[in-house]
Amino acid sequence: MTELRQNIQQLPGGRAVAAFLGFGFVLAIVGTWFLRTQESGTSMGIVYICGPNTVPPPEFPGVFTTIAIEPIPLYLLIGATMAYLAMFRRARERGQARLFPVRRAVAFVSGAVLVGFSVFGPFAAYDHTFLSVHMVQHFLLITIAPILLLAGAPLTLLLTSLSRERRQRHIYPILHSRPFHAFTNPLVGLALFAIVPLLWYTTPMFELSLEHDIVHYPGYALFLFAGIHYWWPIIPFNPTRWHMAFPVQLLYLLALVPIHAFLGMLFYEPAEPMFTALAEAPRNWGPSPLLDQQFAGAFMFVVGEALGLIALLIVAVRWSRHDERLARRMDAERARQKAMQAAPQTNDG
Repeated sequence: MTELRQNIQQLPGGRAVAAFLGFGFVLAIVGTWFLRTQESGTSMGIVYICGPNTVPPPEFPGVFTTIAIEPIPLYLLIGATMAYLAMFRRARERGQARLFPVRRAVAFVSGAVLVGFSVFGPFAAYDHTFLSVHMVQHFLLITIAPILLLAGAPLTLLLTSLSRERRQRHIYPILHSRPFHAFTNPLVGLALFAIVPLLWYTTPMFELSLEHDIVHYPGYALFLFAGIHYWWPIIPFNPTRWHMAFPVQLLYLLALVPIHAFLGMLFYEPAEPMFTALAEAPRNWGPSPLLDQQFAGAFMFVVGEALGLIALLIVAVRWSRHDERLARRMDAERARQKAMQAAPQTNDG
């Protein structure tokens, strides 16, 4: 940790990041204790701020302006974003603006904001009440947020920010190891993308997460990690030893169709609520537990399939553009060779 803080302090704006990492953690612990000891939240205009244990029963329109905060996960998210921005600024100041255009930082920060909105916004406040809210929340964490975070090329940025010596000593031994190579296989990512939601909702883990935050918040991280692993070989500019050809990428993305279809039907078909804790949760507004569950299934099926179709179209367009660039290079090379052959021969004698 000491070496990490020293490395961060060397970055532009790094002292502020290092100070946040130190004092922010203490404030997060104090904030957690304070929220846990309160019997109710605090109104700030139309916004109601509370802890996970003081969320009021859902009422309209308060369900859209209630924010449940958990300081330690929030601290980790803000710290990671600040470290990314410090490294991004340093990379651009070192003449790497072409590698790291502003759109990469915009994408990463947008992904971090989306994670924060999912984990601390109204979704987090009422994911203990509505299964549909929980489904939207986890959908954002395993699909949309990872795409945005990876579009920021965080690992590439980290590698360029470190010295050659530090890369050789700390990073490359991990990246080039056989266990890491095996674990980053796209088939592992595909398995995680399918198994994590399935096991989460079909085992006691989901209902345990409704009762214990020590399970709930690691569940957020698990969904986010599974999404990052799955999308890693698809989003360009992220270093990987598993380079998939475009036809293979299309097949890889087609796997989204049965996964989302199965999860959607899993929640839509039952004639009774699947989770007792959600069925018994107090609600003064919103759909019944069964209707809420059916909406969750329909959302996963319809929106999940739509996302898969969009991803397929994007990869197909990238494939077409790649072939066009390759054809232009081949035409240019043939034209150069013809010009050389047509050039007059000169004799020295």
